[in-house]
Amino acid sequence: MLSKAKLEQIAKVLEGIPVLGCLEGSPSERAGIRYGDVVLSVNGVKTSDMDLYLKARELRSDGAEIVVFRNGVEVVIELVFENPSSVPTRPTGARVA
Repeated sequence: MLSKAKLEQIAKVLEGIPVLGCLEGSPSERAGIRYGDVVLSVNGVKTSDMDLYLKARELRSDGAEIVVFRNGVEVVIELVFENPSSVPTRPTGARVA
């Protein structure tokens, strides 16, 4: 497993957001996003920081298409929100909701 420092270094080079974990039972966890992923884009928008990530999540109310860097390759993950009328709020730290 990558250390937090190494993961943050990789994310910086890739201009993405390191995933340090997901909230238990969250749409991200159910979709398979996990520690060590680096979020590169959400709904087609490059996400180099949390503000861009949150703005990109708001583009759809039913879910999000998230591209992560995992084990040297880009992986596309389709995230589905259970209650489409409520877009998640800002997650704490670098955890993804």
